[in-house]
Amino acid sequence: MDHFVLGWGSLALINAALANIDGRSPLKYFLGSLFVGPIVTLILATTREAAGVLRQVDLWRGRNTAKLPHAQWPQE
Repeated sequence: MDHFVLGWGSLALINAALANIDGRSPLKYFLGSLFVGPIVTLILATTREAAGVLRQVDLWRGRNTAKLPHAQWPQE
């Protein structure tokens, strides 16, 4: 039982850190993770908050689906 509590608490801390990195409220995600940890992890992995609106992330291509400009090599 001790390992279960330790693992669940660790998952809650990891979710709070991920939420903080993504610009979300770490306290809200920490408290949510204490009750439904793996579900909150799934929400963090599959959604992205942009300008206060929650939207789905393309899991195949990653979080940033915008095409990056190609590097321009200097002409010699």
